[in-house]
Amino acid sequence: MASNLLSLCMYHLTEAYLLASYITLLGAYFGALLLGTGLVPSLVFQTLDEANSARFLRAYWLRFHQAMVIGGLVFTIIASLAAGATAIPIQYALLVVALLGLMTICAYIALRLIPQINAARDREDEAAFSTLHRADIVLVALVMLLCLGILAALIYVLPGQFTFWPTAA
Repeated sequence: MASNLLSLCMYHLTEAYLLASYITLLGAYFGALLLGTGLVPSLVFQTLDEANSARFLRAYWLRFHQAMVIGGLVFTIIASLAAGATAIPIQYALLVVALLGLMTICAYIALRLIPQINAARDREDEAAFSTLHRADIVLVALVMLLCLGILAALIYVLPGQFTFWPTAA
């Protein structure tokens, strides 16, 4: 009996550590998004001339958006695989997976806008550039808001995870 209780506690403690690690990585992803959208572009505009900053930012934004999509896919896949093997209720786990999927879709749509934004800039079509750029900003902001929401949902569950443990009758 004591050995069974010990193995049950070890399983849930391991799960709590894994969830805490996942939360930490998702927080680092959010921090990278914040750094990538806030600090890097302003620093580029302050230190480079217009021609060099435009050339740098074209390459940067493409890679930034690709990394955003890849990160979203990795987090979605991990959460999907863990959804059925956790003490967290399946409805809650599926909600997190759905939000991660939505986050990844928004990141992918933003990635697909990058060539159109660059083409509008090359054509010197300011109206199209402005509209597409604004849409990209909204999508990236939505990715960050979804990431924050998912972080909040997972942090909320972490200490309460122990309430989901199966109890002996």
